[in-house]
Order: sequence, then C-alpha cells, then structure tokens
Amino acid sequence: MHSLPIIDLSQTEGLAERIDQACRDRGFFYLVGHGVDPALRAAVFDAAQRFFALSEAEKARWHIERSGIHRGFDPIGWQALEPGQPGDLKESFYLGVDRGADDPLVKAGTPNQGPNQWPDEALVPGFRQAVQAYEQALNGLSHRLLSLMAAGLRLAPDHFEAYLHDPMPVLRLLHYPEQPPSEALLPGQLGCGAHTDWGSVTLLAQDDAGGLQVQAADGSWFDAPPVEGSFVVNLGDMMARWTNDRYRSTPHRVFNPQGRERYSIAYFFDIDYHAEVSALPGCFDDADPPRYPPTTAGQHIIEMYERTRASH
Repeated sequence: MHSLPIIDLSQTEGLAERIDQACRDRGFFYLVGHGVDPALRAAVFDAAQRFFALSEAEKARWHIERSGIHRGFDPIGWQALEPGQPGDLKESFYLGVDRGADDPLVKAGTPNQGPNQWPDEALVPGFRQAVQAYEQALNGLSHRLLSLMAAGLRLAPDHFEAYLHDPMPVLRLLHYPEQPPSEALLPGQLGCGAHTDWGSVTLLAQDDAGGLQVQAADGSWFDAPPVEGSFVVNLGDMMARWTNDRYRSTPHRVFNPQGRERYSIAYFFDIDYHAEVSALPGCFDDADPPRYPPTTAGQHIIEMYERTRASH
C-alpha cells in the first residue's frame, strides 16, 4: 500500500534526515507538530467559505482579469492544470505579497508584482486580517522547512536565505463543489487535473472531505487522506530543478468528493523573483552534470502559469 510519511517537526533528532528522505522518495509528506495556531487556520477556512458563498456576480467584482497580476477570483473552469483536459471543477482566490506603488519591484515593472484585490470588509468581514495572520505564520514555517532541507542536502542551514530577501509566496484559497453527475462532466474533467507544482515548496491545509491523490513511482495513484491538524508538504518543479532531480516534484490531482464540498488552502512559498535557479552544490558532479540550464524564479513561475489557463 502506498502512503505518505508523517513527519513531526517537534521531534528534532534526525529531523533533517527524515525530511531529506521524504523529499527524495516521494516529494510529499504530512507535517505535524509545526506549531501553527489552529485558530489561524480555522479563521482562513471560515473566510474562504464565506467568500465562495457569495453570488457569482459578487465574486466577479474581484475577478482575476481585473487585476493584471494574477490576483483575485478565478471561477470554475478558468484553469486546466492538466494540459489538454477540460477546465478544472474548482474556483479559487489568489493572494500574493501586497505591494504598493512605491515597492521597488512594482516601480521596476516586474511582472505579477503589485497590490492584491481584497473583498469588501462589509461582504466578508475579517477576510484580510485572517489571511495576513495566516500568511505570517506560514512564512516562518516555510523558512524553517527550507533550513531543514538545506541541512539534509549537506548545505549550511541558512543556505536558502540568500534567495529569500524578498520572496514571492502565493496563498490560494480553493473551493471544490460537490461532484456533479457523470453525464454533466466533460471527458477527463476533474476537480483538479493531474499536475506538479511549480515553485519550491507548498504547504497545503485540507478539510476533512478527502479527494487528494498522489502519483506513485509506478504510475498508479493513491489517496492522501486528511490527517487532522497537518499540512501536506510537497515540492515543486523549481526545487527538483534546483536539486538536479535529487528531490522529487510529484504529480497529484483532486477528485471532487461525492455528496459534499471540499475546501483547501495552498501556500506556495516561492523565492525572490530575480533569484537564479541552477544546480545546487553537492547535487551534481562529473558523472551527473546539471540537467537544466539556469533560469530565474520569476520567469519560471510565469511560464508555468500561462501553460495552464483554460480556453474561455
């Protein structure tokens, strides 16, 4: 039976080695003992549920096309994460670093950098406060995770901090409606099509509905059921590229649950926009030279996003 390892962050002995093994074997693991206040998590789930309960006309006020920098609401079918397949049966709300006009990246015209779209406080009270408190907690947790990954790769624990002077994490609130009857589905249509994540590391909070599946090395799929209070941690294509494929970026997908809705919250912890990504020390040698040309984090993310926009 396939399953994901459960790693307790509060058990420090051998922790870097356990994370390293999970990153090499699966690229996926559950994280418990992480210290994130359950109340912060509950508040964001509540805010998401209240937003997605608004009418389509109300949600469209913050449509992602009004942003210009991929922030805001994207409706059901807007994105197709599995190339060549119909649009996904999910809706979401994108939030990133809330940059004002005086921010250096905004002044420089850097793509996808600028202000968030925030729902009106009168319609979704406490939305912004809940999101920002949650983001602050996960930012700290993500720094700790990358420090442990660096140690597992036999790098200095602060190695990745050089790429994190002004990171560009993205928070995505996700809502999967109840699975419609099979005759209403297009061929190949899922809640979230099979895909890999794009950046460095993702921390996913999921409710108790289930539906997440991970692909095994033999190509089969297995469930990653909810583990109470945990984050599902997975690595993206950028981390695989960075480690010269020592670490895995593993395909995963979501089936909409039968008879109920599903909510999840994905936190994509991505590094500085202009940071160069090339094979890390110790991840290549003469027998296994770098497999990928250097790129920048920002350009990589933009290219990946554009590939997944459904026709509409």
